[in-house]
Parts: sequence; structure tokens; C-alpha cells
Amino acid sequence: MNDLRDMRLFPLSIYAGATGNVLASITATWFINGWYEELWLLWLWAVGLVGLNILPVVLLRWFDPRLKDTPPIGQMNFFRDQHRFATWVYAVAAGNMFFWIVTAWVTFSFSKDIQTLGLLLIMALVITTFPAWIRSRCKSR
Repeated sequence: MNDLRDMRLFPLSIYAGATGNVLASITATWFINGWYEELWLLWLWAVGLVGLNILPVVLLRWFDPRLKDTPPIGQMNFFRDQHRFATWVYAVAAGNMFFWIVTAWVTFSFSKDIQTLGLLLIMALVITTFPAWIRSRCKSR
């Protein structure tokens, strides 16, 4: 994995796992923002949640003696191989999650109703699964 274009080779389960993670983060942010609106909590929440998502990768990399036995991208599994991607993939994923957490916080600062949550979840679903849609569309041609 040397190139951003390699991400198009991920199995659909990788996209599903990443999208589920983003949707869960947005929902959790909705709850947290409903209790406290202080700006300092946004930064603590965003950095903490991204850190919690990266922690398993760090630990698995630390303790996996077969780290170099990485399957081809198309055969990777979201749970089994989550720590075997190139380091830059985690930077992109962390940035994406940070973006959605901050976007959710700002959005919920204006409106905390369930319709706003639903709309933001739909937007995140469409945007984060877009590469998978493009991939499946290209395969069908």
C-alpha cells in the first residue's frame, strides 16, 4: 500500500467497518454534546475518541510477531488485519473520524433534535461509502 489509490482495493467489509465506526462516533457525539457544550470538551472528546480508535492498532502492532505476513489488500479482513495496513492509512482514517466528530459537534450545537442526527448519519453514510460505490460501479462495467 504505497498510494491513496490502493484504498479502492479494500474489501467491502473494510468500508463497512470504517463507516460503522464513523456512524457510531457521530451518534456518541450527539449524546455527549447533549450533556455538555463546552468547546474544551469537543477537543478532549475528538482527540480521545480518535486515540481510542488507534490504540488497538498500536497494541496489535506491538504484539504481533507476524506483522510482515500481510495478505493482499483485496483479501484483508476488518478485524483480523486492522493493524496491518500502511501507517498512512491510519492517518487518513483518524483525520476522517476527527472531521466527522467536529462536524457533528458543530451541527449539534445548532440543533440537537433526532432529525438532525438522522440527516448527519445519512450524509456520513453516503460520503464514507462513496469509494465502495465507485468501486462496485466500475466492476459492473
